[in-house]
Amino acid sequence: MIVGIGTDILQMERLIAAYERTQGRLAERILGKEELVVFHQRLARNQKRGMAYLATRFAAKEAFSKAIGLGMRMPMTWRSLQTLNEPSGKPVTHYSGPLALFMEERDWHAEVTVSDEQDMAIAFVVVSHGTPIVTTHDPSNYIG
Repeated sequence: MIVGIGTDILQMERLIAAYERTQGRLAERILGKEELVVFHQRLARNQKRGMAYLATRFAAKEAFSKAIGLGMRMPMTWRSLQTLNEPSGKPVTHYSGPLALFMEERDWHAEVTVSDEQDMAIAFVVVSHGTPIVTTHDPSNYIG
């Protein structure tokens, strides 16, 4: 059963401006540990792709916070949700801290889609109750 649906569309140039204004600290504030590693790897290879990664993860967190109906307040925090990629490339959610407990207690699971087109980052999240389509949430199984 669907519990909530969230979407977010972000103009990447606004996020890039905030990233530059904070001298990169914005990424450390928004991204979880595994996401931050992938971000730095992508940024080192290609700045545009690194910033697109940051933007899609920001959008995914915003969309997720809307889908669970809390916005950005406890137990939802920037770094308590990570959107990581399976080896196939499929994005999946990973929760930590109080958010993991919140999701487990309710038997809620999220499906996430992220994309970047032109200068926009887009995320779509569906939160449902019951058995998830993806059953593993071990971040060591995911790639950048």
